[in-house]
Amino acid sequence: MKILFAASEIYPLIKTGGLADVAGALPVALRKKGHDVKLIMPAYQGILEKVAPIQKSINLGNPFGVGDLLLLETHIPENDTPIWLLQCQALYEREDGPYVDKNGIDFPDNHLRFAALSWATATLALHGELMDWQADVLHLNDWQTGFAAAYLESWKTAHIPIVTTVHNLRYNGSFDMDQFADTLLSPELLSMHGMEFYGRFSGLKAGLVYADAITTVSPTYAQEILTPEYGDGLDGTLRAMTEKLSGILNGVDYEQWSPEIDSLIPHKYNLETLSQKCENKLALLQENGLSEDLSKPVFGVVSRLTEQKGLDLVLNVMPALLEKGARLVVLGSGDKDLESGYLTLQKSYPDQVSVRIGYFEDYSHRLQAGIDALLIPSRFEPCGLTQLYALKYGTLPVVRQTGGLADTVFEEGKKPNGYVFKEADTADLSAAMERCMDDFYDGTRWQERQMNAMQYDHSWEAVTDQWINLYQSLLNK
Repeated sequence: MKILFAASEIYPLIKTGGLADVAGALPVALRKKGHDVKLIMPAYQGILEKVAPIQKSINLGNPFGVGDLLLLETHIPENDTPIWLLQCQALYEREDGPYVDKNGIDFPDNHLRFAALSWATATLALHGELMDWQADVLHLNDWQTGFAAAYLESWKTAHIPIVTTVHNLRYNGSFDMDQFADTLLSPELLSMHGMEFYGRFSGLKAGLVYADAITTVSPTYAQEILTPEYGDGLDGTLRAMTEKLSGILNGVDYEQWSPEIDSLIPHKYNLETLSQKCENKLALLQENGLSEDLSKPVFGVVSRLTEQKGLDLVLNVMPALLEKGARLVVLGSGDKDLESGYLTLQKSYPDQVSVRIGYFEDYSHRLQAGIDALLIPSRFEPCGLTQLYALKYGTLPVVRQTGGLADTVFEEGKKPNGYVFKEADTADLSAAMERCMDDFYDGTRWQERQMNAMQYDHSWEAVTDQWINLYQSLLNK
């Protein structure tokens, strides 16, 4: 099959979250199975320096009045995946991130920036002859590409099947109605059964309503978003479309995330050499100037610092555990109050707490290899990738039972691999962390869970067939 895969971020070119990891890995896994996958993404500032020389370019004109849209054909050197980069200096070449400015504020023209990406994606899906390649299936990801489904709907012509994947329903890409005309979309789409969203218009809702199939990144999350608690205003829309909704767990690229071959960690290890994990723990403690007592547990956080991730709960329970000798290593950024809270905790326990604000890929690998347990007390979690990375490194996750966390981390049963709590409150989290510490000091129970964790197979190869079956079912229709 020929699959056009559209995303607003793709690792290793640019990454702000799990979407980039998925967009960087799933197409590679599909190509290994013999399918012809090509990517499309904006040419943000600095991106052209990270790809192979441009092989071909085509000018799509200036439909939005902000400058010509150039489609540049190249490939990603790391994995040889073909990609089209949409170049428009006025829209994409900015010094800040792909979505927000240096103050964390959304760019005011995001509706136009991603309408242009979606328009180019839809044009390419409909008119493959422009680049001598006609896709069989169009795979959209999150709100930034959801407008593409609306363009194809408004152009009222037969087109290829569309799959929309929801990586996080909360980010619905909704905008004021007075910005709608900028998108060049037909006002006919602005109904409650179309892309209208509580008096605004939504790129994600467009992607849902006009898709032939909707997927989320875990089976449990696919069920949760049908409820008002998790549906973020779209649960009614989704309940009306359950026949085209399914959940497929994200996979892990074990060429990037495996302690056996990870060149970013000080000491490689596997199931047979698990004792080497202690060497990574010591190195992490030394790097951060923390107490080097290996007999006490080290908890870790690698996350956006937001209320969604439940990291306010960690701030509440951590002091009591620090008094018992635990350590905490944090990597992340986000809510300024949470950032301040963690930095204050570090000042209060300088020998036990290390906090780095930001995201550093190399350091995240050393952290995963060096900590004993990873904290993910999310109020909701569509899939989660950090717990999947942690499992491979023999780092036991402490998670709330929600979304993809519920599908991948188990405290009970034949092969327990972590610690699970139900309610998003300090009491339940604290109890789970206490159970974790008890097992750590037991040793035998701890190592059994580590062995179980490292043996779980969450590779992309293990889930790719589910995607192939989905695409094929759409083509069969």
